[in-house]
Amino acid sequence: MNPLMRMYEFHKREFSIEDNTFLRLFEKLLSESPHSILQCSAKISPTDLYLARFRAGYLDKDIQKGLEAMIKFIDEIAKYDAVHLNRTIFEPVVGDGLDLSRVNALGIGIDSRRNINDSKVKCYFLIVNYPEKMSQVLSLHMPVNGIGDYLIHNDLVFGIEMYFDGRTDVEIYPRLESPELKNPVLMDNFKFSNEVTALIEHCTSLNISFELNGNRVLHFLPKHPAKFTRQINNRQLSMIFSNIQILGLIFSRLRETDPIEVIFSLQEDEIISKNIQNIDLQYDLIYRSYEKG
Repeated sequence: MNPLMRMYEFHKREFSIEDNTFLRLFEKLLSESPHSILQCSAKISPTDLYLARFRAGYLDKDIQKGLEAMIKFIDEIAKYDAVHLNRTIFEPVVGDGLDLSRVNALGIGIDSRRNINDSKVKCYFLIVNYPEKMSQVLSLHMPVNGIGDYLIHNDLVFGIEMYFDGRTDVEIYPRLESPELKNPVLMDNFKFSNEVTALIEHCTSLNISFELNGNRVLHFLPKHPAKFTRQINNRQLSMIFSNIQILGLIFSRLRETDPIEVIFSLQEDEIISKNIQNIDLQYDLIYRSYEKG
């Protein structure tokens, strides 16, 4: 079995995720399109745990087919009477004028919830040397004070969310790599607290996104995910991460996959208050079959 499908099945089985129409559509997408990345995710909140969260990613020569698979998947989801996808952001951004030569990666994800209105599809794009598209995306994003300070690279990751009840928005994820994280002058611009800096010290990169109220969400890529998990000290997170460690051991024996990459998304204000209750844990696997061919 394709390693990415093995990871998908592992996540569903280990976390007892019930099958449904929308997950079956996502599985169809996985079986029919040449994706190179799979991300599984768990979202922890004080009142619930959301585990039916998956994303397929496309790289290099597969980007055109990936875009076609993305549009087909959205069309199939939209056929259901209970689903009302609003494409007023998606269509202008991903229209006929999209220059795929400047798209280095893209992804399509499903977040399936018991309350269908809170379910959503989300599209991701990594654009490079594409200032006109970057300007368009920023114009659709909510205003952020000093946004220019965050855009220190010539690339940008952004996502377009489409909830099943018609809500839609765009998110941006400017990144800071290890050299920037070690640059005290640059880091002073972001006014990170000591609590945040203590977590950043253990990371190789950091992405930043923004909630509707303007609060920052910080997406940490730690050097040692197990140690990072202990720092956060959340019981549910520790239990979920133990499953990922098992999966990592399974795939560590495969030469055709990269090591599993684990990302922790935390709300900045909760880090500062030392009361972390909302956590997104994402783990990615890259299948290097796309390099052969």
